[in-house]
Amino acid sequence: MSDGCPHASAEEAYNMNWTRKDIIEFMETISLAGYTAKTLSTMLVDECWKLYGGEPRDDATACVIAIRKREPMNILFGPPSDPDDAERMMNLFFSKEGKHIICGGTTASIAAKHLQVPLHPGTGEMIGGIPPTSELEGVDLVTEGVITMSRVVEYAHDFIDENAQYETWSYGRDDASMICRLLFEEATDINFYVGRAVNPAHQDPNLPINFHIKMRLVDELSAALRTMGKRVKVSYF
Repeated sequence: MSDGCPHASAEEAYNMNWTRKDIIEFMETISLAGYTAKTLSTMLVDECWKLYGGEPRDDATACVIAIRKREPMNILFGPPSDPDDAERMMNLFFSKEGKHIICGGTTASIAAKHLQVPLHPGTGEMIGGIPPTSELEGVDLVTEGVITMSRVVEYAHDFIDENAQYETWSYGRDDASMICRLLFEEATDINFYVGRAVNPAHQDPNLPINFHIKMRLVDELSAALRTMGKRVKVSYF
């Protein structure tokens, strides 16, 4: 960190209670929550900003390096273009190590049939415009599809830029926030299993959702995750 971080203060005199030792204790405490290196550096600089009263008189720059074990994550998004490929797609998805996320109601129904367990669709209220979580035994998170993923992509773009929305998804109870915590903070290796089936209901030109938007979301999210340093593999069906 630069020398503008220690003794950050809104007063003319240095804040002698905010020393390097105090910064170490501050960082050790918040690091236990499992935040990413970028989020930790953001939180430190934000704390300095607050101590400066929003008017820093010196450069406050911080860099954080995190060393951690690899953590795989798997995302299933959309049914396959050929229904006969559904079983192969499910076998590959569920055979992978790590947590499993399913996005989309039709996709979740196919997974439920494959696992031979009931799907419990979300019945709660929407949170921040994001549909409620569904439940499926054997799957870590089951969400709605395009609307939820669009919000994840929005947060991903912000994360690799100013990271101004990290508090929103870090503490959010909606599905998009939960996906962000899994992908941005936990995962190191991410496997996408993307179905190319076209939903007839999405082809209405009056609706904002269509096949091309779905494919663009996958492309944008994959690119953003790679920029974050993740290993990303996308398989289409």
